[in-house]
Amino acid sequence: MLNTKHYKRAYFHTVIFILLALIWSGSFINIKIAVDLLPPVFSAMMRVLVSALFLAMFYIIIRKNVFTFSRQTYWVWLTGLFTQALPFGLLFYGEKFIAPALASIINSTVALWALLLGVLIYRDVTSITPLKMIGLILGFTGIVIIFLPLIHHGENSAIGILAVMGMAISYAIGSLMNQHLIFKKNLATFETNLFQQHISSLLFLGATSLALETWPSWNEFFRTDLLLAFFYLGAISTSLAWMIYFYLIREWGAVRTSSVMYIVPLLAMLWDFLFLHSIPSANQFVGAAAILLGVILIQWSRKSALPLLAPSSETT
Repeated sequence: MLNTKHYKRAYFHTVIFILLALIWSGSFINIKIAVDLLPPVFSAMMRVLVSALFLAMFYIIIRKNVFTFSRQTYWVWLTGLFTQALPFGLLFYGEKFIAPALASIINSTVALWALLLGVLIYRDVTSITPLKMIGLILGFTGIVIIFLPLIHHGENSAIGILAVMGMAISYAIGSLMNQHLIFKKNLATFETNLFQQHISSLLFLGATSLALETWPSWNEFFRTDLLLAFFYLGAISTSLAWMIYFYLIREWGAVRTSSVMYIVPLLAMLWDFLFLHSIPSANQFVGAAAILLGVILIQWSRKSALPLLAPSSETT
């Protein structure tokens, strides 16, 4: 019975891990739709606003109190800046200059940064195993194989690449802060943590957009493609996706959960092929294979012979 429960839980974690990759891979095309028509930080703010509204309605319906504040709230709000505000702002800005598939490829370095920063900041050496190191190296090698032919496209491409790389680093910092500061110390419930981080991100992005950008008129904003893009970005790839992501951080740890960023580029290239009829090059196929193998090695657990399936109670 215990083994049955263990494997049911393992398969459940695997299913929602794959679902998260599917959801986030589709966000890059929708971000491109938004930033081609509206200012980037404003677009990032709208993503968080739509998500916050959906979360608020959901928590009101289930009668979950997430609107309280305490002396520890500032840690939750600070974590939210690295989990959402900075990553979203940098990602939307970066996609003004580079293609969605390239943005998703750079995004996949999150697991690498989470491992390195976890060691440097938190002295978390429990994440370092030979298999995981090989997996990270393979994943990073795959990213480089895909990435190198695309970097010689002028100054704008460099700006976009650096912006999205900053997003990946911010994501990694936010994941580690959630793991070590929020979940381990029980500073807030799962639901309160998620909603409060939305609030701090919304305030930061709103203030930044007001200071740096000119907001669009109502006529520019109310377009069917934009409204659908913001619905997907806010309700699905933020509200639903962050619920899954925070749950997996709690169950698997920041490094292991962040390895979802390795699968996202593979799916993003698939969406590019299906919707934009873009066929990946030979180097993209080779890089994708290295990335996928890296994911399997990162997810491997000594407690199970099945890759991607075994939950871990360890900090990974």
